[in-house]
Amino acid sequence: MNDHQALVKILIDAEGNIAHMYLDTRGFVTVGIGHLLADEEAAVRLPFQTAAGVRADADAITREWEHVKQQKPAQLARYYEPFTTLRLAPEDVLALLDKDIAAVEGGVSNRFHGYPDYPASPQDALLDMAFNLGVGGLAKYIKLRAAAERKDWKACAGECHRNGVSDDRNNATRTLFLAAAENA
Repeated sequence: MNDHQALVKILIDAEGNIAHMYLDTRGFVTVGIGHLLADEEAAVRLPFQTAAGVRADADAITREWEHVKQQKPAQLARYYEPFTTLRLAPEDVLALLDKDIAAVEGGVSNRFHGYPDYPASPQDALLDMAFNLGVGGLAKYIKLRAAAERKDWKACAGECHRNGVSDDRNNATRTLFLAAAENA
């Protein structure tokens, strides 16, 4: 069973591990390890806490989501900290990441024939790409999908580059595919 340790490291390095709401590079309210809060209701469903460690009520969470949404987008996450008072506990951030990974993995498994039988490193590489691009965005990488279904991990490494993603993140994903090619 894949515990996705390599994926979690890539995601934390790329997305950060932020306990408060912030705006991502596209101006979407986000929290944790790249978890999109599409609307106030998505935020209210999470166990945000006040500075005193008490569960925040729906009104407080909604107000904070709206306040963050009004800020200047695409800043470093720490820029938004003065505009926030609510936080997720570290264990809640990790639980949210586990749910996000499971949801993305379900989509990838549906789109990539044989995915459950892939080695852990290409699974993590595909999940990183889907986490970043969305499952639909990953599906547009037709040559990559064909190579993955052939279990040609070297070819996957050559097809996994994403525009608008850091070189470090692209290299980490490529390295995961190459690791599987070396062990094949």
